[in-house]
Amino acid sequence: MLDEDQKEGHEAWGVWVPRGPSGRLKWPAEIKTMVIERIEAGATIASVSREIHANESLVSKWAQNHRESRVRSTDRLGIVEVVAVADTSSPVQHSSHTISCELHLGDVRLSIPPGYPGAHLVEILRALRADP
Repeated sequence: MLDEDQKEGHEAWGVWVPRGPSGRLKWPAEIKTMVIERIEAGATIASVSREIHANESLVSKWAQNHRESRVRSTDRLGIVEVVAVADTSSPVQHSSHTISCELHLGDVRLSIPPGYPGAHLVEILRALRADP
């Protein structure tokens, strides 16, 4: 049975975790963010669950949701950002068009050096866009 303090919720890592009308804990986004940071830093789901007094399957679900959201955010180049582009081809060399650029694909930073063939870059980007 819950003691009197736990009926209203409890504190985890200095953050109050209230109980909703159903009696379930309503975990604040701040706690979920801290959980993900600790797991990404190498802590186990089990140890994090014990620290915050949460069900291990719930913490595992948060971690899974986070992994899935990261995959979705980089899916099909949804968040490609071209930061810089410089055309280094000479007007005389139309057949060997080259570019220099930096692409941001989620957490990945891809730098294309000057002189890299533009046709090859196009092939790489097409392959990344292809359905799995």
